[in-house]
Amino acid sequence: MNISRIITIVLTIGAIVFVVLILSDPYFFASTKKMRKNAESKLEEGIMGNPNAFKEASYFFNSLIDQGHGDRQTYDLLYWSYRYDKNFAQAEETLGEALEVYPDDLGFLYHRAEMRLELGRYEEALEDYNAIIPAAKSESFYYDALYGRGAARYKLGQEKEAEADRVKAQALTQDTLQTYTVYFKE
Repeated sequence: MNISRIITIVLTIGAIVFVVLILSDPYFFASTKKMRKNAESKLEEGIMGNPNAFKEASYFFNSLIDQGHGDRQTYDLLYWSYRYDKNFAQAEETLGEALEVYPDDLGFLYHRAEMRLELGRYEEALEDYNAIIPAAKSESFYYDALYGRGAARYKLGQEKEAEADRVKAQALTQDTLQTYTVYFKE
């Protein structure tokens, strides 16, 4: 076999792989702006009542991140896509990745604590809540973080501490916060 035949075979295989890649991802050449617009439109479509649109939004947001365009807003909207789709495990994983890029982001840490609570990973949720609460006193989610920490504590058998968190949270809002006994029955 001569060298020109080997080169021809290698180039042919390379061309086939390239075509397969392009055909498998119709947005291979799409601009970042167009992909972001598609992702945001799909997320909005999902919120308006099409639950299948959340998966499409997640696909677009993940593509943006994979292409190196993972700014804070992209991670945040990807998280919301998964959360609205009730894919809490994927939402929690996304928040973990976001925290690797934005380690001081209290919003990401708070939402990860929520997802861990939702997934029944109470010790990890408690760790996140304990990291958030001292730094989040001026944040809009502060009372939610206290209430969430109380829920994690309740599930871990720390009922006195849980009730203390619920009472602190209740003092910060006009909403009526359920006791954890009621909260976990629903």
